Amino acid sequence: MKNLLLPERVDALPEITFDVQARRWRYRDSRQFASMEAVRTQAERYLEKEKQALVKLGSDYSEGRIDLKELQQQAAKRIKHIHIAQMIQALDRQADLTPAKFLGVARSLKQQYHSGKDPLTGKRFGIKHLATDIADGKVSPAQLTNRLRMFGESGKVTYWETKSAIASDNGIKEARRILGDAEHCRHCPKYAALGWVSLSELILPTQRCECRTNCKCTVEYR
Repeated sequence: MKNLLLPERVDALPEITFDVQARRWRYRDSRQFASMEAVRTQAERYLEKEKQALVKLGSDYSEGRIDLKELQQQAAKRIKHIHIAQMIQALDRQADLTPAKFLGVARSLKQQYHSGKDPLTGKRFGIKHLATDIADGKVSPAQLTNRLRMFGESGKVTYWETKSAIASDNGIKEARRILGDAEHCRHCPKYAALGWVSLSELILPTQRCECRTNCKCTVEYR
């Protein structure tokens, strides 16, 4: 069980760290406790910064500033930061941060790195597969930028999985998918039309829909 324990301090954000003993977030410089609202704000800023940095890797590679190996390494690092930031944004209370939440992030990252499989098409996805396509000459500079942008949106997967895990922890039994203010694919309206379902039956935003990480749907719990 040792691997399920959090370290004494979780350095998840540039300016804020999680004090495991106190089960509270602290500012790095002053060591004062930070409110959950402040933590989420910091996570949002960090998220946007890392998403921009991830997309910029496309032009860095296309213009010869980095090679393919460095593109993979830097993309993996940025995606990790994005998923951690989205996990933190999904937290409602300080005590919601548990080892299980980090395990959820790890599962999502495994897919984004190399083991992803689209349930609708069966097509594999992940940074590993993107690198293969680049090496094979199948990706234009514009396509590379767009694919990196979609990886940047993949943190939504972790966000909604974290939200559902917290709901389950709090004894919530049901949820429903809510359509976002956007043009929908053919799947999202069908999932929203299901209404209230058990958490185990809920199809989360970005999952099993043609929108993929562009999905704008949300979830309501009760």
